[in-house]
Amino acid sequence: MRTLTLTLLLVLFIAPGAFAQDDSTQTEWSGPKFRLQNLDSDTVKESDVFTEGTVYLVDFWASWCRPCQQYLPHLKKIHDEYSERGLVIVIFCIDDAGTVSTAKTALSSGNYPFEILFDTEKKIRDWFGVRMIPTTIMLDETGEELWRHVGYESGNEDEIREQLESLLPEAEE
Repeated sequence: MRTLTLTLLLVLFIAPGAFAQDDSTQTEWSGPKFRLQNLDSDTVKESDVFTEGTVYLVDFWASWCRPCQQYLPHLKKIHDEYSERGLVIVIFCIDDAGTVSTAKTALSSGNYPFEILFDTEKKIRDWFGVRMIPTTIMLDETGEELWRHVGYESGNEDEIREQLESLLPEAEE
């Protein structure tokens, strides 16, 4: 009986530490949680989008915003240049329900290679504290903000490239 008691004590108090997993390499997404519609009207959640990147470039966009429209083709080029190094671009369209169809038409014609999500209730916009658009935010793999830029004018894409060069791993040759 005494041996059984000692064995049980060992299992209850010592063994759990032996079986514990090292979570130090696992990162947990601390950014916003959501379920939003994408360009194809599929429901997408944050774990579908924020899992594969090293750096996430998040941009807030609207169909009625002329600078936003000028900016998207540059983001497409940036995606093509940096996606193999771990960049993931996510566009949050903040058009309301009445203008989503206009936004979808405009966005579909661009053949954009990144995720476009419709934040019609502006919950994600508010979570990030976005007050003007376009607003571009770079996040790390946990959702922590690394960099933010408000507005767009020609040449801002060079500043984005500089930031990406400092944040992304070196290109493999």
